[in-house]
Amino acid sequence: MGIRNGYDEGIFCWVELATSDAPAAKQFYNTLLGWQFQDFPMETGDIYAMAHKGERPVAALYPLMPDMLELNIPPHWQSYINVKDVDTTTQRWQAQGGTVIRPPFDVEGYGRMAIVKDPTDAVVSLWQAGSHIGARVVNEVNTFCWAELQTRGVEKAAEFYKSVLGWEIETEDKPPFYTTAKVNGHMNCGMFDMDKVNLPPEIPSTWAVYFNVENLDQSLEIVKSEGGRALIEPVAIDVGRFVSIADPQGAVLTIMELKYVDD
Repeated sequence: MGIRNGYDEGIFCWVELATSDAPAAKQFYNTLLGWQFQDFPMETGDIYAMAHKGERPVAALYPLMPDMLELNIPPHWQSYINVKDVDTTTQRWQAQGGTVIRPPFDVEGYGRMAIVKDPTDAVVSLWQAGSHIGARVVNEVNTFCWAELQTRGVEKAAEFYKSVLGWEIETEDKPPFYTTAKVNGHMNCGMFDMDKVNLPPEIPSTWAVYFNVENLDQSLEIVKSEGGRALIEPVAIDVGRFVSIADPQGAVLTIMELKYVDD
């Protein structure tokens, strides 16, 4: 089982969706992944909707904030990395060549966070847990199961994350030379070099999110029937099959039918 009561330093612990239409997004993810939502009021007057599988939180969504709208930031999924001390990690992040978008700040007793950008321009959040540790279940069907850095310059990124977070880096010795990162011997995330498959240069670096589904083909039919779309044809790899999709508001994610998981 993928039940979590805490996360080690450097582990991806949470994902959330910033969207242009929160009610519609709730309906889409309820239909696709069976999530139920609990609403929490935000200081802005908007609603932060916590997604649950059963009684356990697995993700969240909220409306795009005014500053995001001013910068024309589209709907997107954002990932969080657990750290013991967000202030110290943010300082180390900057010292190693990363950028701080928003310095550490408290989140109403739930924790403390910073929003940062790595040297390859991928944005991620650092999370120091208070009462909220992150997802209480991962890897199971209908939960977050993988984070993947899609970027240009994987070698640079890998060295950066190794120096800042201590990730254990391994790269395949055959095409597509996929890079993985472990924490304490357990798989944490992957890194994929977009230049090696000639993806258009206008595609920005990003930390992509993956969700495990029971049946990929059935899930893809739901995506299409609910107004989303597939961005690629399904891909088969050693651990299963996956497809990248856009939800009805345009946020990109990947759904994956796993053969097995590293719990």
